[in-house]
Amino acid sequence: MLSQTQSMIVSIVLLNLLGQLSPGPDMLIISKTALNHSRRAAFCVALGITTGVAFWLTLTIEGYSAILHQLPWLQNTLMLAGGSYLIYCGWQMLQTAIPKNNVTVQPLQEKHFFWKGLITNLSNPKIVLYLGSVMSMAMADVHKPTLKYEIMIILLVQVLLTLCLMLWLFSLPVVKRNYLNWCLIIDRIGGFAFIGFGGWLYLQVFSNWLHHWY
Repeated sequence: MLSQTQSMIVSIVLLNLLGQLSPGPDMLIISKTALNHSRRAAFCVALGITTGVAFWLTLTIEGYSAILHQLPWLQNTLMLAGGSYLIYCGWQMLQTAIPKNNVTVQPLQEKHFFWKGLITNLSNPKIVLYLGSVMSMAMADVHKPTLKYEIMIILLVQVLLTLCLMLWLFSLPVVKRNYLNWCLIIDRIGGFAFIGFGGWLYLQVFSNWLHHWY
């Protein structure tokens, strides 16, 4: 029989897992890297994403999510910057989806994949608001000061393990073979999806401005 604290932790992990598996920039970048590059490269992306989640979790625990609520201009600035980066990534994906002849592709260094994963995660500041709702479950019934950070470590392990499972699945030879037959279509869909995510952040900012002025 699970204790109240253990049940709460299980609920938080399951809720975070559902949120992580929903379509978004993180899932797109990890799947695309696993399909187009090596598992090692995809693992570097996973490490970058997990580092970004650690950053957002730390901000949430320290109460910065409340600051973002109190300072709409800061949240809007982060969302505009993040939306711009996601739109840029989407445009790059659409460019790679256009067949090119006699183009030499230079191998990318591992640190490039780490930073790509990190920046992709950091480019969506809405995650801190989501994590705030998840962590509020932990903060509502804290019996010891370290509980929030213990949950943070558990969530980071869960995030990394889930990403590793995803990259392993997408790097399977049978998946890659099928991907090669549809890569141009998939890259176009991914590109438009990234642009859509970025555009959604822009719409959120404009909606916040309209709500503030009217």
